[in-house]
Amino acid sequence: MVSHMRFHRPVPLPAALTALALSGCVVAEPLPVCDMAAINQQRMVAAAPSATPEGISPLKEMPLNSVSITDSAIINKVYVRSISARRTPAGTVEVWSQVQNCTDFPLHAEARTQFYDGSQYPSEPVSAWKRIYLDPRTSNTYREFSTGTKSVNFYMVEMREGR
Repeated sequence: MVSHMRFHRPVPLPAALTALALSGCVVAEPLPVCDMAAINQQRMVAAAPSATPEGISPLKEMPLNSVSITDSAIINKVYVRSISARRTPAGTVEVWSQVQNCTDFPLHAEARTQFYDGSQYPSEPVSAWKRIYLDPRTSNTYREFSTGTKSVNFYMVEMREGR
């Protein structure tokens, strides 16, 4: 049984930071810190222009087996750390991608996947948009499964800001 409880008044934030600095502690910026200039240099599209029935398009081809951020509102807020795929024991394909929130505020992103056959033709309808919740400076995983088995050879994930 607790007979006596003491409550301490919270120390105002500036005084708390001063006390930490005087005690030799270093106040660091929360991690991870995303270097968006370096990330944007890594982002690229395939070098080949898109083909159209009328000839060459001025648009660049989007590479398969990758994540395409299709929304300019979120492109400087998230970083796709990795993308992978594997065939499940049932023969379907599981795609997953690790997404990092590079901001100091919560984000809602959405992603969907298109699966393709060996000739790069869509092998099934594009999946529904799935919401990804990202707390500040955290990561989360987007996952999708194909419905087809042997007809899936490639995939492309599209990502946008949550609506």
